[in-house]
Amino acid sequence: MPHLTAAARAGVAAALFFIGLHAAAQPRTPMTDRLIVRLADWADADRVQPMHADRARGLSIAARSRLEPYRRMSGGAQVVRLTHDMPVAEVEAMAARLMRDPAVAHAEPDRRKFPLRAATDPLYANQWNLFEPAGGINAPAAWDITIGSPAVVVAVLDTGVRPDNADLAGRLAAGYDFVREDAPGLALTANDGDGRDADAADPGDWVSAAEAGQPPFGGCPQAASSSWHGTHTAGIIAASANNAYGIAGIAWAVRVLPARVLGKCGGYTSDIIDAIRWSAGLAVPGVPANASPAQVLNLSLGAPGACSVEEQRALDDALAIGRVKAIVTAAGNEAGDSAQTTPANCRGVLTVTATDRSGSRAPYASFGANVALAAPGGWFAADATSGASGILSLFNTGRTTPAADTFAFAAGTSEAAAHVSGVVALMLSANPGLAAADVRRILQTTARAFPNATCSRSLCGAGIVDAAAAVAAAAPPPAPAAPVQSDPAPMPVSMTAPAATPGAVDSGGGGCTIARDGAPEAALPLLALWAFASILARRWRERRTRRA
Repeated sequence: MPHLTAAARAGVAAALFFIGLHAAAQPRTPMTDRLIVRLADWADADRVQPMHADRARGLSIAARSRLEPYRRMSGGAQVVRLTHDMPVAEVEAMAARLMRDPAVAHAEPDRRKFPLRAATDPLYANQWNLFEPAGGINAPAAWDITIGSPAVVVAVLDTGVRPDNADLAGRLAAGYDFVREDAPGLALTANDGDGRDADAADPGDWVSAAEAGQPPFGGCPQAASSSWHGTHTAGIIAASANNAYGIAGIAWAVRVLPARVLGKCGGYTSDIIDAIRWSAGLAVPGVPANASPAQVLNLSLGAPGACSVEEQRALDDALAIGRVKAIVTAAGNEAGDSAQTTPANCRGVLTVTATDRSGSRAPYASFGANVALAAPGGWFAADATSGASGILSLFNTGRTTPAADTFAFAAGTSEAAAHVSGVVALMLSANPGLAAADVRRILQTTARAFPNATCSRSLCGAGIVDAAAAVAAAAPPPAPAAPVQSDPAPMPVSMTAPAATPGAVDSGGGGCTIARDGAPEAALPLLALWAFASILARRWRERRTRRA
């Protein structure tokens, strides 16, 4: 797989500088200092000018906060200003009070909107899979809701990861290497000099020409360079963003739990079964307890055949404890029926097929009734002059053993599955209370329709995963605003001063006192009444003093 040169990375970084300056983050608590108000026809005296001050004073009483006329909008509605920024939820309650006034046809907060959160990483512009409308997953709008939570852990059952990659710094939970020795003292498949241990780093999975087709590599008849597959997959899910380096992952702040199950020429189902249970927090003989059980398991791996009894049992056990909310699997790259690939054909998993940059089914991607939905997997056409239509993620320059970190384009249903795992991680960050059934339902009901006949619901699942729609649907509804109290009957203006409260300090208050969320505010002082009331109150106190 090609990797980007230093010159290319520098060029992309320069091009993204402007985007970085203008990418704004939406505040956690939406605020506004304005309301949009549409007056009833009979109450809107001047169809051109802003609202009359007298009308604004009347609405202020209904709203229980001072409203100042600001401007008339196109279409005839009015903008009025509050005295200060307030949470939108409070302004919504104010709008509800206004709409009980017969003079108001409609009222709503004048909400602020912001540029969608965009990653500023130097290579982000190459990540079409995150933001392009045709084939992307609409990640920037999801990031306005959440970028992920460290409380969410995604287990990547794969070749291991390169733990020194800068885009994974601080993001890795303590993983485990499940690849056993081929025989006592013989670790050819493991390729790291030993068997199971707590080091889940990827040592490389190359197969040399001399090894190809020879035991224990009989299933790999051709020589191959190291794939760095687990590092590539982990980067798609959770590479750090806005760190002036590399790429952006889908869930920037979640943690990755590396479970190394694939060595040279793949890995055994028995090791994968143990890793499934361990990743979910279940006990595995001879393996220390998992300190960071995962809520999402990503299995970007597979082989032809039926789902085995023991494999299904492990998946069922992982889902039964309730902590695991999704086990995401790749549909397969055989361009055939995914029901012939395991674990994609197991019960309870979310099987993902791949689409290309146009949103069409990638020519290699397997399909079928067991597929839950699709996601970007990329595609390298035979006449392609670059890898830009693949999925860009973390890589390593070493053709055999690890060397320098770099980035590479790849294509496959492995990459597609990683996209769904990243989106599920965002969903659980927004709402940890989701159940596995909720996750499946939301992913499928919010998926984007396929743009053409290369995919259909019977072949490629419910649609292309839409991160923003899925996260928005997963997020719990906002807490209801405090019940709107019935407005008291308006007190008639009286020229008689109210009785003074013994011991109270005369603050000179008077006129219209308006409550804002229970706190009184002198919003519309009637200065003449203040003066007259003050005189009467002073005389009343003088007479009371003389009587005493």
